[in-house]
Amino acid sequence: MRRHKMIDVTQIRQICLYFIGLFLMSCGWHGDADQALLKELDQCIEERAVYYAPREHQVDSLQALLAEPCSANERFELYGRLVETYRSYNLDSQLYYTEQRMLLAQTPFEKQVSLLNYSEVLMRSGMYHETLLYMDSAMQQQPLDPVLEPYYSHLRRTLFGLMKDFAVTNRERQTYHEITQQYREEMMAVHPAGSFLHELVRADYLYEEQLYDSALQVLETYEQANRVEGQYEEPVFAFTRAQIYRAIGNRDQARHYLAISAIADLRNSIREYIALRELAVLLYEEGDVSRAYNYMVCAAQDAMAGSERVRSIETSTAYSVVHEAYMQQVRRRQYWMMAMIASVLVLLGLLTSFLLYINRKRRQLTHLNERLAQSNEDLRRSNHIKSVYVRRFMKITTIEDFDDAFLELFPDFVAQVKALLVPEAELRIKPKERLNTDFRVLALIYLGITDSKQIAEILRYSLPTIYNSRTHMRNLAKEDREHFEEKVAAL
Repeated sequence: MRRHKMIDVTQIRQICLYFIGLFLMSCGWHGDADQALLKELDQCIEERAVYYAPREHQVDSLQALLAEPCSANERFELYGRLVETYRSYNLDSQLYYTEQRMLLAQTPFEKQVSLLNYSEVLMRSGMYHETLLYMDSAMQQQPLDPVLEPYYSHLRRTLFGLMKDFAVTNRERQTYHEITQQYREEMMAVHPAGSFLHELVRADYLYEEQLYDSALQVLETYEQANRVEGQYEEPVFAFTRAQIYRAIGNRDQARHYLAISAIADLRNSIREYIALRELAVLLYEEGDVSRAYNYMVCAAQDAMAGSERVRSIETSTAYSVVHEAYMQQVRRRQYWMMAMIASVLVLLGLLTSFLLYINRKRRQLTHLNERLAQSNEDLRRSNHIKSVYVRRFMKITTIEDFDDAFLELFPDFVAQVKALLVPEAELRIKPKERLNTDFRVLALIYLGITDSKQIAEILRYSLPTIYNSRTHMRNLAKEDREHFEEKVAAL
């Protein structure tokens, strides 16, 4: 008898803590979290099967012990450990082992703790009236064992807190609120000051009285003196802070602690939670629909996997809203994707047309280049033929004959050249000649013969004379001496 009491005291502490969290989370407050925490939470959701594995292994180990021969007391204890293992993980399994424990209960203590376990399951299933009946039946035979009083107070406080949340009228809500506050006072009386349960309930009490700064101070003082991060108290502690921050309008801090609470729930392989769902609703309100949808799907899946009917019902309402928003977002993305694809197709069509146009122009340009090359070749040949004929003409005629023949063909040549020269330029022509040496050199340049050696051969002048003549005429140009001969050739 003494041994069972010592074992159940530890269980009672964890049960009390669990129901504090259950009640606090039932209030449905929203929160806020920074991007780093959200990414960490995303990873926890993806890896949550890894976190569930140790609990499944623990269940398998306990069931293996049940398969071996053992006494009624040992079996009762194993059933209790299985009830604890399945708590907040699988309600149906917890119910089964609670019922098995009730069948084995022999002593008054065993009967009372079994009835309270059964009441707990009924409460989590939403059967509040039946919960009260079974809790009362636990004390019908004899007064409640003092060891079970904290557990009993937690159950009653949680039950009336849930009933307050679901109350229809303000009168009923106020009545349940007052009863809940009474059980909070009882809980603070049975837990020593400075302990986690005492300080958490104290903060909860101050929160209900809307003394938010005082409630935060209680939690911060405890956190400074004790390690909370990574401990089993962390999800409840963080959710309580999120509630308070949301009440004072600090959404950033509320989101931050909701994310911490959700991460701790997943890493502790808890399927019966509210933090993730509330965080999803908050993110939905802030426009992060995709992440809100993923969180809501995870919450719904865990509630179903854990046979948490009340949580499934609570989640389904918010899920339908988030799901519709998510589907609208998906449809918008599909619309924009279709629009983008259509735009890309139009751009591809325009690009193809442009490339075809460029290719056609390239072929035309190639054809023109070929014609230009042919024209250049023809011009080269023409210049060569011209040079040959001029050379032959000069061999059979005199320079006076060249002058006459050229000026007959190009009578304005001299005047046009003089227009390119400075006004003071003096170009003397002998009386019996029509052109002088300078004009004859320019005449041959005009005819396309630009090589000084060829000009010297045709005019029967020395090469230095040709060089001096060309330099002399360039120096007489009015402007752009470097291109003087090009201008002459273009006359």
